[in-house]
Amino acid sequence: MHAPKPLTLVLVASLLALTGCVTQEQLRQRDEAECASYGFQRGTTEFATCLQRESLARRYSYNSWYWPPP
Repeated sequence: MHAPKPLTLVLVASLLALTGCVTQEQLRQRDEAECASYGFQRGTTEFATCLQRESLARRYSYNSWYWPPP
């Protein structure tokens, strides 16, 4: 079995990194869809709170070593 060439490794790593890229708009759309699926109505305080919680949950999941106090 031959060792992979460095260029091949770089290309594979680049493709994997690009598949994980999501724009802020896409994140917002996902959060809105999630909050709507919970039954919250757009334009309400509850919907805005849900959006904020979704954003915070995503932020803290990236930094799993830190969880905010309750």
